[in-house]
Amino acid sequence: MNILSFVLSDYIMFAELLGLWIMLESSVHLEKRTISATRMLILLIFLEAVLSAFEQWTRLFDHLTFARILLTPTVYLIHPLIMLGLIEMAGMWKKHRMLLLTPVLISAPLLYTSQWTHLIYWFSPDNTYNRSAGFLRYYPYYLFLFYIFLFVTAFTIRYARFGTSERKGIMISIFTATLGLLYHIFMKIEIDYSTLFASLLLIYYLSEYLLTAKEDPLTHLLNRQCYYADSERLKDRITAVVSVDMNDLKKINDSQGHVAGDTALITVADSLTSTGLKKKMVYRIGGDEFAIFYLNRTEQEVQADIEKMRENLSRTKYECAFGFEMVSKQNINDSILAADNKMYANKAVMKDSNERRIAAHKEATIRIMHEALGSGMWGMEFDENGKMISVNWSPEFRRMIGYTDENDFPNKLESWSDLLHPDDRAAVLKEFNDTIRDYSGRKNYDVEYRLKVKSGKWKRFHAIGRLLRRDNGVPLSYVGMFVDISDHKTAA
Repeated sequence: MNILSFVLSDYIMFAELLGLWIMLESSVHLEKRTISATRMLILLIFLEAVLSAFEQWTRLFDHLTFARILLTPTVYLIHPLIMLGLIEMAGMWKKHRMLLLTPVLISAPLLYTSQWTHLIYWFSPDNTYNRSAGFLRYYPYYLFLFYIFLFVTAFTIRYARFGTSERKGIMISIFTATLGLLYHIFMKIEIDYSTLFASLLLIYYLSEYLLTAKEDPLTHLLNRQCYYADSERLKDRITAVVSVDMNDLKKINDSQGHVAGDTALITVADSLTSTGLKKKMVYRIGGDEFAIFYLNRTEQEVQADIEKMRENLSRTKYECAFGFEMVSKQNINDSILAADNKMYANKAVMKDSNERRIAAHKEATIRIMHEALGSGMWGMEFDENGKMISVNWSPEFRRMIGYTDENDFPNKLESWSDLLHPDDRAAVLKEFNDTIRDYSGRKNYDVEYRLKVKSGKWKRFHAIGRLLRRDNGVPLSYVGMFVDISDHKTAA
């Protein structure tokens, strides 16, 4: 064997590997892990080609050499290692690398000692290859096929969300290569697989690279460009559109950092995809915006899947607003717009509910403080437009001015304002309303006034109030207290 004949016999493989190595220099869209795994595979395939060539050369001798005893098991072990490298490119089972490597580690001593144990194969002194009579005679091929199975499984999981068209080319290559392997096993034909490995690696690398144009790099969902393309390409199969928006991503980024924000997005993406429903395309179309297309699914199935996604999210610390629209005779774009509108309506309800829950908690805390101080508490609620929708006078408030219950002193603003001293009324109400209208939140209600109590006497009170506002400044609730200061004023 000479180097020139070796190169000429495998020049296609060398050309593919060299071209792929050069292409890796411009693979800016691929993860470093993928690029590193690809480089490792190129080196392994090249090594397999060299060792296979040497092993075939040692077959020509009329006597057994120690080189052949070492080369044969080494070549057998390189084949599953190459398949492991392809699995690494798929990015699957990252936490189980050692477990995946275990069959190779177990096989190594079995193969390297088989010359003396005759467990799998051995060479006679005249350099003849002999297989054992038992089940293990084809053990190297079983090991290889096992890792092919693992690779196909990893590949299927990795690309499940991209539909079937993206997988067809490489799956056909794997299927035909496996058939060829089985044919050579049963026909007892020994071949070098390096050219096949190189071609498979090249096809697989190209599939990885092409999918970067369709995949969101953070969440591994389909991206915005794919969303628009599929809305046209799959419009005859899309039966439902779901719009999803994550709540409070900006707050997470601002308060905890962008790493926490990325973790939140990944968690939400997993919650949207891990419902088990097929024919469902999930996209990340913006920073905290997601969309879902359902293919040939009924309204009942879509609603059940949305509930499953909500259930998944309930086990996390994140919330999302949902809106969905069935696609019947209307245009797909109209369905998308309708789903968006429903999602924003859901988001507004969730946001208002959260704000009111926070406000209620603050109000309860203030109420406890007022009870401890012996002061009277009052509160008002506002709708999204800033219109007052309810007034609540606390029992302590009523008691301080001589009234007993709501029938005696109704929960209306006029119950209080009509009792203000004529000389104080205009100034107090102006201060009260100016605080409400100050959307900047800088102004606070702080006044002294005279109020007629139930006995008919005028008493002097000191009142303060704080507005709890929505993010846009619109009032959410008005919480305040007043204290009887009549005795202090008399003493003064």
